[in-house]
Amino acid sequence: MNKNPVLAATLSGNKQLIRKKSIEKRNQLSKKTIDKYSKIISDKLLANFNFKDQSTHLFYQIKENKEVNTWFLHNKLMLENNTFYCSIHNSTFNRWDCVQFDPKVNFTKTTFKVPIPSIYKNSTYSEINIIIVPLLAFDSVGNRIGYGKGIYDNILSKLNTNCIKIGVSFFEAEQEIIEATDNDIKLDYCQTTSMLHKFT
Repeated sequence: MNKNPVLAATLSGNKQLIRKKSIEKRNQLSKKTIDKYSKIISDKLLANFNFKDQSTHLFYQIKENKEVNTWFLHNKLMLENNTFYCSIHNSTFNRWDCVQFDPKVNFTKTTFKVPIPSIYKNSTYSEINIIIVPLLAFDSVGNRIGYGKGIYDNILSKLNTNCIKIGVSFFEAEQEIIEATDNDIKLDYCQTTSMLHKFT
């Protein structure tokens, strides 16, 4: 008899099931609730981390996916003398490139519905001190689940070793350990509405 049901679930593969469940939970949230939770997460991030004079990579909310609204954090980081970065899809090479931008510029949407700055300059992921990472679910050891396209797995692999990787989530950690491969990079922290999870 297997004495470790969590491990058994991990070995049999649980990403798809957890991803499906997480999307269903998120879809039940209203815009008002999403903005309320997002503001709480933003305030807690500012209380828990020193963003002053940092180089910070943000993702920007795809409203249709009911993601965490990082515009609350964006607006407050403008007061912290941050250098702003985000990722933009490079259709020529089919990759996501790191760019630096003035936080006051207008944003537009790409074919992926991802908001991006209208004016930017090319940069590298090694320049980033802090990265805020989107996710659908995470577990108690820092594994995360995204949409399954591997975009942030690739981005995280290019960061410098001192970069702080912070996930943001409307929901708390999964009770099961999420299946992971050797290529998966764990979060250092995950901020929810109720607490900061630390994995280091």
